[in-house]
Amino acid sequence: MKKLLLLITILLSSFLQAQNLFQDTFNSYTTGVDLSGQGSWTNNSSLPGGAGTASNSGPGATKVVSTSMTYLNYGTSINSCDIKINSDATGRAFTPVTTGDIFVSFVLNLATVQANNNSDFFRVLSADNFNTSFRLYAIPSGGGFVLGTAKGANGNAISFTTTVLNLNVDHLVVFKYSQFSGTNDDVVSLYVDPIYASGIPAIASATTSTGNDQAGNVDRLNFRQNWTNGMPTGRHGLTSVARTWEELTFLPLALTNFNTTTFSVIATSLKQGSLAIKSNLDFKNASLSIYDFQGRKIHKSNVAINAGSNDFNVTPILNSGIYIVEITTDNNQKFTQKIAIN
Repeated sequence: MKKLLLLITILLSSFLQAQNLFQDTFNSYTTGVDLSGQGSWTNNSSLPGGAGTASNSGPGATKVVSTSMTYLNYGTSINSCDIKINSDATGRAFTPVTTGDIFVSFVLNLATVQANNNSDFFRVLSADNFNTSFRLYAIPSGGGFVLGTAKGANGNAISFTTTVLNLNVDHLVVFKYSQFSGTNDDVVSLYVDPIYASGIPAIASATTSTGNDQAGNVDRLNFRQNWTNGMPTGRHGLTSVARTWEELTFLPLALTNFNTTTFSVIATSLKQGSLAIKSNLDFKNASLSIYDFQGRKIHKSNVAINAGSNDFNVTPILNSGIYIVEITTDNNQKFTQKIAIN
């Protein structure tokens, strides 16, 4: 009985911690109008998240635009918000997090990036509009750009991603900020374009713990555009803040998990290049993909899935580890399942 009560307590604790703290698709806002003043977004530096208007005469306030954004298993919106040089630093508050992990995510589409890595354009803050917990940078690289993150005050070391990202493409950006008891031991991890339904990747795109912590009551964010030097241009959307990775999604959580009532995957012969799939339905024009846990695609083929048992020839997987099987059906439904190769 004691063991049962302990299990219930643990499960209840996990349920209570797994919560989304704030989400916004911008879909309910008026397009062509300032983001400040819609929902709880503000450029008023006296309100949580607001960090002031543009520093000089420029293109003016951040606007809501009727341009869609999307990312697989994370969400889709019909609206987004522009990112402009010397526009308002518009932000908002969310439920405070005083200890443990916090996840912050949004979809980012940049059109231009300046060659200056000293100006961040996104911040998450703690109890004050100028007390930055962590921030985001972008610099040009290889015809595209890379992103960087740093924690605490300006001047702390920036950790940049190594993968070059394409301009004018929707990218998912996810931060994990872990608060610890010391004054300089918090860790910020940055994940860019992860396979969202697979959970937290084993390796972050960039991570850093360098510098003193400016946290303790993480409770607001802003897109800091009220400057000229180093600011990129583009759009952002689908902003989410949660205590867990799984709660970031804008979709019902069940949609990001493999539908075992439709498919089941048997991977016992994957080392020999064979994958068995049982299906309850026919899908004549499906796509079958396999990813490793770092998100690298190691197999893709077009397949016809019949109701019942199916055997497919795939790229042999010789290395032990966790892999992701993804099936995209002919009506564009996506299903994923983790598999372990011993």
